[in-house]
Amino acid sequence: MSERSDSSEILNSLEKYDLDISDYLPSHSGPKLVLNFNKITTVSEVEGIILKGREIENGIIADIVIKEGTVFEDPIHLCFGVNKETGLQEIFPRIIAEDNSSVTLQAHCSFPNAKNLTHKMFGHIYVGKNCKFVYNETHYHGEQNGATVAPVSYVYVGENSYFENNFFLTQGTIGRMKIQIDIYAFKDSRINSNVKAFGKNSLDSIHVRDAVFLEGENARSIIKMKAAAIGGGEVMMFGITEGNAANTTGHVDCTEIVKDRGSRCRAIPLIRATDESCHITHEASLGKVDSAQLNALMARGLDEDEATDLIIKNML
Repeated sequence: MSERSDSSEILNSLEKYDLDISDYLPSHSGPKLVLNFNKITTVSEVEGIILKGREIENGIIADIVIKEGTVFEDPIHLCFGVNKETGLQEIFPRIIAEDNSSVTLQAHCSFPNAKNLTHKMFGHIYVGKNCKFVYNETHYHGEQNGATVAPVSYVYVGENSYFENNFFLTQGTIGRMKIQIDIYAFKDSRINSNVKAFGKNSLDSIHVRDAVFLEGENARSIIKMKAAAIGGGEVMMFGITEGNAANTTGHVDCTEIVKDRGSRCRAIPLIRATDESCHITHEASLGKVDSAQLNALMARGLDEDEATDLIIKNML
């Protein structure tokens, strides 16, 4: 089977997040784009949604447009993966949600065989006025700590719009990952950004910079970052919120669990206000697994490692 058509291993990793593989297959009638390294294996559009991809040497330039007034209940499915062990993949998504539109994007990045593989992404999302835009992104980097992943995203959210970002990296190994998300929120917009990550051994290192800049009156935001590091893993969460307009409200919330010698968790909330009517807050919690929860589970027959794993999975 050719590289162009063989995306089965990449798609199978969707099941680790309880995502339905069939939603990404050519037989599914909804909008979708599936990429294996630099080959588009599946692409389909529906009325009101434009999906275009241009293959480049090491990846793709993807253009997605949700036309004005389009309200689409089912998700747009995106899968950017590589089933090779080594190499460099570069993704350049450009996404526009025009005024009065409503859509969910379900994106999945998978590198099941990564041993010395690098994935870079540089994306822009533009959300118009009176929109609802939900972006869900799940990652799977295989089981061999062989991925280096560096996504950068810039998001602009228009007046009276809602933007939700959900990023999950909780299955398999992480390898080395550095995420940067910058969200610019304009008048009366609402932002909800959630990041969850799990470092499981000494080769797992994840750094997240999640920033919201409240640039319009009455803009509101919340950043929630949850992570765990065990077995020598490292997680650093850097949450930023700036209130740069009147009556803006923002909050940064970091929760991290650390276990085993050599494991490291760090949380750095940074908040800033430039108007006296802003209300920007933060809280952070780092440390061991809650002893009361641990004892309760161990009393029911689990050993310490099993109980710890269950508590972390529940948090994430």
